[in-house]
Amino acid sequence: MIEFFLTMKAIRPIVTHIRNQHKELYKQDITLSGRVLVSIRTKFRLRAFLIGTLPLMLFGLVSQIRLDNIQGEGSLAYWQWAAIILIIGIIYSLFGASLLSRSIEEPIHTIQNGMSSVQAGNFDTSADDIYSDEFSKLVAGFNHMVNGLKEREQRNNQLLQSYFMTLAAALDARDAYTAGHSTRVARYSVQIGRLDGWSADEIELLHKTALLHDIGKIGVRDAVLLKEGRLTDEEFDQIKLHPVLGENILKQIEPADAMADLLPGVRSHHERYDGKGYPDGLSGTDIPLFGRAIAIADAFDAMTSDRPYRKGMTDERALSILEEGKGTQWDPKLTQLFIDLMRAKGKTDEEAS
Repeated sequence: MIEFFLTMKAIRPIVTHIRNQHKELYKQDITLSGRVLVSIRTKFRLRAFLIGTLPLMLFGLVSQIRLDNIQGEGSLAYWQWAAIILIIGIIYSLFGASLLSRSIEEPIHTIQNGMSSVQAGNFDTSADDIYSDEFSKLVAGFNHMVNGLKEREQRNNQLLQSYFMTLAAALDARDAYTAGHSTRVARYSVQIGRLDGWSADEIELLHKTALLHDIGKIGVRDAVLLKEGRLTDEEFDQIKLHPVLGENILKQIEPADAMADLLPGVRSHHERYDGKGYPDGLSGTDIPLFGRAIAIADAFDAMTSDRPYRKGMTDERALSILEEGKGTQWDPKLTQLFIDLMRAKGKTDEEAS
């Protein structure tokens, strides 16, 4: 038994040395990746079996030597009773090992469940600190780690949101008459998504996409973008490039998957439901869902905003145009949801005034 535990103690630095050598030679780590080869329960049972039965066996052996005058049936009867005692000792040892292993497994499973939850992206999890031994320190350390990760995640989300807002504000700042356009389009788009029952994650992605839907206009010359009055065909062709330019700009951001979910909506927000839009001439449900929602919000804000060369329309007039164009220019279902919402808000405002 002593040799066994000494071997267990000695093998760990050997394994560490082998792992380090393997990393240096092959640039890979040797690890079980959480795979359990021998469970704690098995270890406890085997150890308790040895600890519980060895003294009984030694006692039986010594008693046999001391009682060497007992022979024949007396010796057989003795060993029958010794066997019974030995079996009882084994059962008791295994039962005690089971209780001990359970007391160890429970806090381990608690922390494992918490780790699985964190691995799935849930930073609101925590392990119940209901232990009075060293496991209390372990649980407290785990909860402290999760709280730190949660704070860092919140901070990263705030920084990312500020990043999107800053890009949108920088774009809107090029034209004093369109200031706040991206923010308003994002707000309208989110309202459409919520009315259609989209998930919280989808709403968040829609908001980010809508904030950056016109980011490609950074690549359009001021003489064209800020021109007062009607654009020539050539100038309008330049404007029509901004969805593709926006997609290309966002593709430059690393890591590549950070903006992947935003690209379809940015590229497609000027597609028409009847297939006469740009840049790809998509129609119906082939147009990405984000693009269909942003197109409605973008059109409504454009119609109701003031320009140097014209006064913005009333909300009701803009809603009437949306109603006429649903099914041809805009998604009929999403458009009707938005129209109903805005008209309901208009009635509420009238009653309040």
